[in-house]
Amino acid sequence: MFKKMINPLMVAVIAMLPMTVASASGTNNKSKVATSAKSADFNYKLKPKQVSENVWCFFGAIEAPTKKNAGNMNNSCYIKTNDSWVLWDTGTSYIFAKQAYEAMTKVAGKKLPVSTVLLSHEHDDHWLGNNYYKEVHGAEIVGPESFNDHYKPGDKTRMFEILPENAIRGTKIVPVDKSNKDGIKFTLSGVNFEYVPVSKAHSVEDYFMYMPDNKLILAGDVVMNGRITSNRDGSVLGQLKALEKINSKEWTTLVPGHGFIIDKTAADESVQYFTLTKERIEAAIEKGVDSTTIVEAVRLEEFKGKAMYDLLNSHNVGFAFEELEMQ
Repeated sequence: MFKKMINPLMVAVIAMLPMTVASASGTNNKSKVATSAKSADFNYKLKPKQVSENVWCFFGAIEAPTKKNAGNMNNSCYIKTNDSWVLWDTGTSYIFAKQAYEAMTKVAGKKLPVSTVLLSHEHDDHWLGNNYYKEVHGAEIVGPESFNDHYKPGDKTRMFEILPENAIRGTKIVPVDKSNKDGIKFTLSGVNFEYVPVSKAHSVEDYFMYMPDNKLILAGDVVMNGRITSNRDGSVLGQLKALEKINSKEWTTLVPGHGFIIDKTAADESVQYFTLTKERIEAAIEKGVDSTTIVEAVRLEEFKGKAMYDLLNSHNVGFAFEELEMQ
């Protein structure tokens, strides 16, 4: 009976020894550190670049979205009015949007509300920050009519699969509040804007922003430079028309959807890429080249040194062949 009674007592004593307590404490501390590390938001290390008198943009990497870059591979912009911010695209997640706002608050020296968000098109790397601005600032979201047709609250887009958990969490799909296929001209606190539709170009429904007083264009993905575009659901002919519309405006600065060139040459690569794509595919069709050999016949090697060429160019040629063959 005594042996049976002492064993629990010994266990209790051993459990109270300093070494054991220290060990348990160490384990708990490690657990807390692990939990803390896991819960820390991804740090996008955002640094806005001023591109015009009252316009700052965040420039992402010219590469595909990955866990390493957490989707920071596109360009989005803040426009300052007297009493609020107007946004051009919102980036890749709630956390990205929150950190972008914090960075811009430092630039402004005070917290200004975000009154209006305008979206260039419906590809998710450009707008998954929407719910931060809707929930925190009550911003009005203006975007393509196609957006609400293709995305519903609760949906999970490709970014939910690609981004790490500490970058995508908190991100939700919220609907666009206003659409206008005819475009919108408006003034906010003395700043003039023109939201210009270009129909199907890079995607099923594209827009660019023109600020006449700044002679500035925010082009969305209708213009890219330094990398190859993805035209998976766009149109070669639509792209060329959109680029003509952009170049019909009086501008000195253009911010592409992806890329770093913003001077008067900013759109040149896109014009060349789509012009050559169209001309060479049409010439190949005249020679009887079919869909099985078009990618080999039209290689567009002038762009071989650009980012994303190996991943996207052959697909673009295939899509363009399908479109142009039907003309």
